[in-house]
Order: sequence, then structure tokens, then C-alpha cells
Amino acid sequence: MSNLDKFEKQINEIEVVMDAWVEKLGLGYNHYAVLYSLATAENGQCTQKQICEEWWVPKQTVFNICKDYKEKGWIEFSESSTDKRERIMRLTEMGKAQAEPIRKKTEQFDEQTFARFGKKKTAQMFALLAEFCDICRTQVENMEIEKND
Repeated sequence: MSNLDKFEKQINEIEVVMDAWVEKLGLGYNHYAVLYSLATAENGQCTQKQICEEWWVPKQTVFNICKDYKEKGWIEFSESSTDKRERIMRLTEMGKAQAEPIRKKTEQFDEQTFARFGKKKTAQMFALLAEFCDICRTQVENMEIEKND
């Protein structure tokens, strides 16, 4: 097994654990992404585009979830002052009641998990991952591959 295979296996294991966490909260990944984004958004507001880019969720999926949440009375939309095509979303009081427990439980999970891992190892892990990502990016940019037509 190559190092890239081992790396991908570890990343996949982390994703399985995170999916189990989201499921324990009673949500699917996409619904979690929308609610958590809205609960933690700067100034309490964000756009569908921001959620799509941050969580790698398709635009149509985010649109459908937001439409459903609007119908439930959990979110409200307003026009962006800078881009009329963009709609700003924010949680309503009913939406906050749904999203706040998810935010709190996720923060608790985060704090406890990284406390157990330790500050030093956490800092090392993030520094190493950032360095590895830079190296991979450089390799992709510089590596020549012959194309067979």
C-alpha cells in the first residue's frame, strides 16, 4: 500500500467517524452543514454559495434544504446589498432553537476531542497537514505527465 493510499484510508476513517457524529445528532451531513453554518455564521448570516464552498455540497442540495427550512420557518432570506443575485440567510428564532443545540454539542465534541489529543500534538498535526498540502500542490503544479491520444 502506497503512502497516498494509507493517507486516504486515514482521511476516510475520520470522515466515517464524523458521519457517525452527525448521525448521532439526528441529521444527515448536508442538513448538518446548513444548520451548523447558519448557527456559526459571522454576524449570524451567510449565503448558500458560502455553504456550498465550505462544505463541498452541491448548489441544488443546499438550495433544496434552505427552501425546506424556509417553509418550516427556520430561516429567512434578504437581498445582499452588494450583489442583487445573492440572498443572505439567517436563522429565525425557531431556527435558532433547532441549530443552537447542534452548535453547542459540536463545540463540546471539538473541545473534548482536541483536549484529549493535546495542544502540542494538535498544533503539530495542523502544521504538518498544511505543509503536506503545500508540497502536494507544488507537486501537482510541477509534475509533467505525458498524455496519450
